[in-house]
Amino acid sequence: MHHNNLYKMNPKLKTALLKRCRFYSISIFVLLILAQILAFVWFGFEWLTHFTLHGSILILLASFAFKRRWRYLLQAICCTVIIFAFLPFSGSLKDDSSLKIIAYNMYFENKEKDQEITFLLAQQADILALTEMGGLGWQKQLQTLQANYPFSCGHSIDSPFAIQLFSKQKPLSCEVHFIEDTYPYIRAVLPNQRTIFVLHPPPPVNRELANDRLIYFQAATQKIAADNNAVLVVGDLNNTPYSPIYRRFAKHAQLKDALANATPTWKPFFLPLDRVLYRKNQAYAHALKWQYSDHRAIAIEWK
Repeated sequence: MHHNNLYKMNPKLKTALLKRCRFYSISIFVLLILAQILAFVWFGFEWLTHFTLHGSILILLASFAFKRRWRYLLQAICCTVIIFAFLPFSGSLKDDSSLKIIAYNMYFENKEKDQEITFLLAQQADILALTEMGGLGWQKQLQTLQANYPFSCGHSIDSPFAIQLFSKQKPLSCEVHFIEDTYPYIRAVLPNQRTIFVLHPPPPVNRELANDRLIYFQAATQKIAADNNAVLVVGDLNNTPYSPIYRRFAKHAQLKDALANATPTWKPFFLPLDRVLYRKNQAYAHALKWQYSDHRAIAIEWK
């Protein structure tokens, strides 16, 4: 027996594998295109948009199964998506007068609450914007933060929609507002004509919640667009820059992203759900190391 023959693929098998590879690649490509077009029609399509980067990487790897012209076209499209994933490039203000902010979804059922508080205090931030933190299970940790951050406002309930803002300096105002009397957000006005919005729309796990999230974004868009101050928007948005719903929100609210589009902030799918957007005053953001939540904390510098 010639051992070299073991490494030679049967031509028919090779042809069949290439055909199957092309079929699945085209199917993924068509699904991703349809998802962008039909995201407002059915929440399932909008879900698919969040996996645009994942699908593009698969198509890029499979593009070698195509003839040269189609291969180059697919590679160009996929590389464009991958470049988009790294935008905007992170930086630093290198300005001691800039505000240091931590935005973090604490995970309502977090079992390591004290360790999370130790982690937060170690960041020495000026402001903490926290979601999924409140209710009886978090009373001790809330008191610890209040001892270090004398000014705060929030909605403390036994629910993942608990939301808090802590500040070392007194804001001009700090208020909790509700959309559809259910879903809260925080609007805090700071000195020097700056406003922080802390958002946490519901996750679109079914049609009803997907519709509630759409209403949440529409209402938040109006409030943010009407604010004449420099604006910073932070929170677990349960959305990603690959979704046309997210892009419409950012466009109509006149916001720019401060965090790279594909920064993974939520397990298990490593989607970039936690976002930082700004208007007027420059902001930079980067994700910190994973702690005990299913989300990553985001460190922000805001001029």
